[in-house]
Amino acid sequence: MIVVDATVVPFLFLEGELTQAVRDLHALDPGWVTPPILNHEILHLLARLGVNEGNESMERLWREIRGVLSAAQQVPDPVRSLRLGIEHGLSGYEAQYLCLAEALHLPLITEEVRLQELFPRRAFGVVDYLRLKD
Repeated sequence: MIVVDATVVPFLFLEGELTQAVRDLHALDPGWVTPPILNHEILHLLARLGVNEGNESMERLWREIRGVLSAAQQVPDPVRSLRLGIEHGLSGYEAQYLCLAEALHLPLITEEVRLQELFPRRAFGVVDYLRLKD
């Protein structure tokens, strides 16, 4: 199991520079855990994309994402998230992902370089994590 954030999840469903690596990651470890804040971040992304793509395709994509990730959401401790955010200058979003990864003793897979630099034993980029698992 791994914790994944909103910088990773969209590439499982949308074509982009990390799509193949993220699909490889999911094949290697399909046990993705996320905090509920991911829902808001994905809705934001889909709403922005939907301006060009239309409602129907974004709604279908939303259902597909929720089908894959809904059962594995867990709420991180909000007080611990707040403390992490303040202590390390993280956004509330970033702190929730990190808090969940720490609480579950799991790696956080993120493309946020700052998180990788601040927490090199907990936060990994997709490609770096795949290399570690080879």
